[in-house]
Amino acid sequence: MSPDGGRPTSDAGGAGPKGGAWSYIGVGCLTAPIGFFGGGMIAVLLAKIVGVAQNCRAPEGLPACHTFEFLYPGALIGLIGLPVVSVYRLRAGRKKVG
Repeated sequence: MSPDGGRPTSDAGGAGPKGGAWSYIGVGCLTAPIGFFGGGMIAVLLAKIVGVAQNCRAPEGLPACHTFEFLYPGALIGLIGLPVVSVYRLRAGRKKVG
């Protein structure tokens, strides 16, 4: 037990950041859908800009020309990118504090 009577202390002596893998998994799982939809929306905005630059007229019911050609890669980049950056920043912050 710790000197203050709380949770037991680790024997590592502060060698690593506090918190286990579950906190990283939680952050990754929460940021994955946000990254998916955010990346997709940014990609469709880029598709809209490219469509305007090419004088392309969007089909009926779609926001831009080549919407899905931009949407899928952008969504996948956001799905992977945001959780990776979030977990990296979380680990860096914990290492700096600990």
